[in-house]
Amino acid sequence: MLTENEIKVTQKAANRLKEVIDEGERLRLEVDGGGCSGFEYKIRLDKKMNDDDLVWKTDSGAEIIVDEMSLGYIKGATVDYVEDLMKASFRIVNNPVAEKGCSCGSSFAPKMD
Repeated sequence: MLTENEIKVTQKAANRLKEVIDEGERLRLEVDGGGCSGFEYKIRLDKKMNDDDLVWKTDSGAEIIVDEMSLGYIKGATVDYVEDLMKASFRIVNNPVAEKGCSCGSSFAPKMD
């Protein structure tokens, strides 16, 4: 089970998530290799649960899932819902594991210890 210390969710994101999910769907957060900074955020609605998924239920009742590997790259980050001239989407912001990100907000380079 995830905690708020591991993944935070803004009120705007929680409200929007509650509006768009169908029964049995959860918001999946993933990190994969790619993008212009080395790693890429992938955020989508998903009904499937994998063995290594961790789940967190928001105050609004919506659930967020993330696999253990991805959590290592986004632990402490915030999920927000951002609307701008180009698009409206869920995004990962304020990621303490990221050293830098790209201007599109969908990829990042992790801090190297």
